[in-house]
Amino acid sequence: MKQENMSLSGGVAIKRLEDKHLAKAQALSSAVGWPRRQEDWSLVLRLGRSIAALDGDELLGTIIWWPFGDHYARLGMVIVAPAMRGRGLGRRLMDAALEEAGSRTVLLNATAEGLPLYEKLGFAPVGAVRQHQVANSTTVPEAMPQGSRLRPLIKADLHAITALDERMSGMPRAEMLTAIADVGQGLVLERDGEIAAWSLFRRFGRGNIIGPVGAREERFAKTVIAAWIASHGSEFLRIDVPVSAGLSPWLESRGLPGVGEVVTMARGPTPPVNTGGLQLYALANQALG
Repeated sequence: MKQENMSLSGGVAIKRLEDKHLAKAQALSSAVGWPRRQEDWSLVLRLGRSIAALDGDELLGTIIWWPFGDHYARLGMVIVAPAMRGRGLGRRLMDAALEEAGSRTVLLNATAEGLPLYEKLGFAPVGAVRQHQVANSTTVPEAMPQGSRLRPLIKADLHAITALDERMSGMPRAEMLTAIADVGQGLVLERDGEIAAWSLFRRFGRGNIIGPVGAREERFAKTVIAAWIASHGSEFLRIDVPVSAGLSPWLESRGLPGVGEVVTMARGPTPPVNTGGLQLYALANQALG
């Protein structure tokens, strides 16, 4: 933002979203049906560039964008208080975030409600993400691929995993992955002396979220995901998967029904990927990608 305090009609101003606003941000997300904890807000706030719409001490809207290097960014947590919808506040928040992002390609996952605004701002569909979730389900682990072993992720793995992730996503996301690993757990599937799949897992929203998940083959991704389902089946689980990854039928068979879908959109050229067989099978969550 060129100005830290840009007044809007009715006394509403665009300012920085800060740690002191976390309780109000959590209340705002609850008001629109998003089950985010203050800890979830704290993580995304720490990683990104945040903007708030405030009327005095009242938080009326939020948006956060996350830079991934000099050429790419993701945008999310676009929330407008129900009483303020239809007044152009979402557009003003988007304009402020896009101005800050500059020439970067910006990606986001759009709900049906946000889709018309994003299209007006030059975003185009490039994919889709399906959310699967379940509470109190049980299942058995996936059969272990021959010659492989599953083990906990350790800090020394992060360098290799972030390099693999950059090939899959086309963006440098080391800071995000390290932050998620710091607050959660991870699994690594090794085969023939190399990482065949990896997954992170953390507390999030109503319970837990599985992701990101990266793998060299679909069967390896299923192995690490099934391990989390088997070990935490009595708890609430969520996983956000690219529709193109093709895991939804398998997740349904494992007791995690699909509960919604969003459109992945980009404003600018999408990141180039050099997968060599690698694929991102699950997101960190819909906002972070």
